[in-house]
Amino acid sequence: MGYIPDDIIDTVRIHSDIVEVVSRHVQLKRKGKNYTGLCPFHHERTPSFTVAPDKQFFYCFGCGAGGNVFKFLMMKENIAFYEAVSMLAERAGVILPSAENPAQREKERRLEGLRHLNSLAKDYFYHVLINHESAIEARQYLAARGLTREILERFQLGFAPPGWSSLIEHLGKKGYRPQDLLMAGLIAESGTGRYYDRFRSRIMFPIWDAVGRVVGFGGRVLDGSLPKYLNTPETSFFSKGRLLYGLHLARQSIRETGYVLLMEGYMDVITAHQYGLKNAVASLGTALTADHVRLLMNYSRNVVIAFDADNAGVAATVRGLDILQEHGCQVRVVSVPDGKDPDEFLRTNGQQSWEDLVGQALPLIEYKLQHALSRGPNRTVADKLEVMRQVFPSLTGANNVEKEEGLKAVARVLNLSWETVAGEFKRFQAKLGGKRSNADNIANSMHNILHKVERLDARGKAEAIILRLILDDPSLGVMILDEIGERPFKTPYYHNIFKHCMDLAGRPGYRPEEIFNILESEEQSVLSRLLMQDIPGENPDHILKAYIRSVNRCIRQDRKGDLLREIQEAERSGNHRQSNDLLRELMMLKEIDEAEKTGDHGRVAGLLQEYRQGPDLRQQ
Repeated sequence: MGYIPDDIIDTVRIHSDIVEVVSRHVQLKRKGKNYTGLCPFHHERTPSFTVAPDKQFFYCFGCGAGGNVFKFLMMKENIAFYEAVSMLAERAGVILPSAENPAQREKERRLEGLRHLNSLAKDYFYHVLINHESAIEARQYLAARGLTREILERFQLGFAPPGWSSLIEHLGKKGYRPQDLLMAGLIAESGTGRYYDRFRSRIMFPIWDAVGRVVGFGGRVLDGSLPKYLNTPETSFFSKGRLLYGLHLARQSIRETGYVLLMEGYMDVITAHQYGLKNAVASLGTALTADHVRLLMNYSRNVVIAFDADNAGVAATVRGLDILQEHGCQVRVVSVPDGKDPDEFLRTNGQQSWEDLVGQALPLIEYKLQHALSRGPNRTVADKLEVMRQVFPSLTGANNVEKEEGLKAVARVLNLSWETVAGEFKRFQAKLGGKRSNADNIANSMHNILHKVERLDARGKAEAIILRLILDDPSLGVMILDEIGERPFKTPYYHNIFKHCMDLAGRPGYRPEEIFNILESEEQSVLSRLLMQDIPGENPDHILKAYIRSVNRCIRQDRKGDLLREIQEAERSGNHRQSNDLLRELMMLKEIDEAEKTGDHGRVAGLLQEYRQGPDLRQQ
């Protein structure tokens, strides 16, 4: 088996939605923000198996099994980690390097080189935009669109100069051959075998994949020539149907806001980010695909669509609604007034007006009903049946409340009774036919899970809350080390998870679920249990301090028990000096406890400082 680089593992994980993977084996039902079903790893009648789409992991409250999408596949298919990554990579269209196959290794090396070429081209185009005289008109255009220098830098916008070989010459000086640039999609070849720059006299929009690698470009002309937009051709690493513009910058905000703002074009996304809407992404001028949706669902299933208000934009919205709904997303649609696109509306009206529009966004069913009614009269039976035919598919995946409200809305606008519409919907469902097969409830003999979730004592429960807080905000780890000590967690699993969390904390866009891949099987289950745990209260700083005090009380209590035993042993052996030293330590610990009981926190702090300068505060 070959070694798989971490960046490729991350790419496979990002492109593999755990809800979709688990749904192939378990019949899941939505419950709040999560999904539940019967556990495939032990027999049960009441669902205790939970999948969290926002953090992309699973956990069973019955048997303790937990982990990310790789762990689930390893347990369910009885396969090793490499095999699980390989299986998901094949589905996602990601090429894995092969240690045993020199040709495959060479192919991966070549792909990495081509991606590096795109990154160099991005730097060149950005330098030209900022500094070259040939880019004056481009700079004026972008300034007129209201873009700041900071936003230009964030999205690394550039300009391709008008010459036929500017990029070829620039990269040629760095030792790159035209054949390499051709494979990277940066240049083209004429019928006579002459190479020339693919992008000329265009504003350049670098396109990143979800993990932040430049994989291609979109170029916009400044005059009326066609095509208005020109993209990198389809390559082994660039496919418009598998990429979302701005996702590498939007991932964190999507998770923080709880929804993704799906737009249509580059400028929509860039303007949205400039106005603080950092959860905005765009399909690359192409229809929304299943791959796009699966990519989005790694971050949120709540989608607000804000396509252009022209006819083409409305048509794209309707197509996108269908595929989003098929994958179980919760969809709302923003209606931009006066035929404007989101970019123009934001520049004219500002962020608050946009937030108001989002607040008024129509749920999927209402939008499709409104769209169906706008296409013509609904007087005849045939007209009304056609409206129902367009709306009913969106009701099949809705919950009971949404379904009933949707049927009421259809009945109201078509001037029919609820019973009539419900009857037509029942006939529509009957025509759809079969349902998904039942969940697989046969336990897998291979998996390593905590069959009995460890019973935690008072210190273990406090440690669980502390670690849960640190997983969300690793900066709190410094306080833990200062207040408790260099090994703050008695529970070994907690200590290891804490160590990995602190190691990863400095990475851009840190997420706690990134830790799964570097944990052992049992530790993954523990991490899943921790991430499923709700944080008690709304003030993390206050909560953390309270639980630190609880842990320190437990440490002192354990130490007092040890001291009593050590004092008895010292007295039996006649070592009175040691006995007196231990007795003084015991009395100081009791004094600290008394001060804490009376709420004298200043005295507690002073005594603790004095105690730590004397006998060691041992941790058990």
